[in-house]
Amino acid sequence: MTNLQIAALVYGATALLYLTPTYVEGKGSGGHWSIQRIAGLVFCLFWPLLTAVFIYKFAASSSKSKFVFVDPAVATRPRSAIHPSE
Repeated sequence: MTNLQIAALVYGATALLYLTPTYVEGKGSGGHWSIQRIAGLVFCLFWPLLTAVFIYKFAASSSKSKFVFVDPAVATRPRSAIHPSE
């Protein structure tokens, strides 16, 4: 197998991984073939490409961004700031 064939196989397997739950979800909600359902299945073919681009951009960036897990506006103060005598 050439590298292109391996890449196509991995891409196809990943697309199938995205297509399967989308198809099952559409079938579970009545199974009607609306334009939204068809568009959802077509978009599943592009998710592997977007995933690869995201991974590449994250791995290739020289500076890692800081992730903020707490909104500073709603963050609680440290216990020492609340009770300075402790």
